[in-house]
Amino acid sequence: MLVSARRLVHPDNNSTSVLILFEDVTDRRHGEAQRDILLAETRHRMKNILAIVRSLANQTEVEGRSAKEYRDSFLGRFQAVAEAESLALAGSTEADLSVLIEQALKPAGLERYRVVAGPAVLLKPRQVVPMSLILHELVTNAWKYGALSKPGGLVNLGWRTSEEQGTTVLHIDWREENGPPVTPPTRSGFGSRLIDLSAVQGLRGTVELKYEPSGLRVHIAAPVES
Repeated sequence: MLVSARRLVHPDNNSTSVLILFEDVTDRRHGEAQRDILLAETRHRMKNILAIVRSLANQTEVEGRSAKEYRDSFLGRFQAVAEAESLALAGSTEADLSVLIEQALKPAGLERYRVVAGPAVLLKPRQVVPMSLILHELVTNAWKYGALSKPGGLVNLGWRTSEEQGTTVLHIDWREENGPPVTPPTRSGFGSRLIDLSAVQGLRGTVELKYEPSGLRVHIAAPVES
């Protein structure tokens, strides 16, 4: 409560009466607290985004690449981060996994994907960026080296959930087919490291990449935060 008081004075009256006012400012204080929280969250988000962008710029490969190739690779990853942040903010608290997947696949043409939708899964804001980066790297790799680099190549993508020790776990399966023969890479590039980092640290889960002759297979498992 906000309390204020003032003396009542009248030219024809020497009364010492005082007017006391009580104003309920609960809603105002709640609004101020919410603004403080929003400001702190915005600052935190900006700090995290800048750290991610700096990391992407520093670690995107430059050796043996032209300036245009570096630019395209960096901007592609940056766009994935920007779109993920927009989706997280639009949802305020959570983002639908199916929407994120559609957003990642749409620029390349949905006709080259076979998506088996699973149950509705809502991702917390901090999970949206790492999930978006993983999908972006998988899509980019498929178009450059994998199934989507050849006519007739196809990507199968599906997800499901399971209950494990009282925790709901999200499983995402990515499987490529009808692409060029696949062999395990001789070195780990930034793309594969980014997938691993995003899955382990960003989603607090695991990722398994299998370079099978028929095509790349990826399995991601991560807890669904309540």
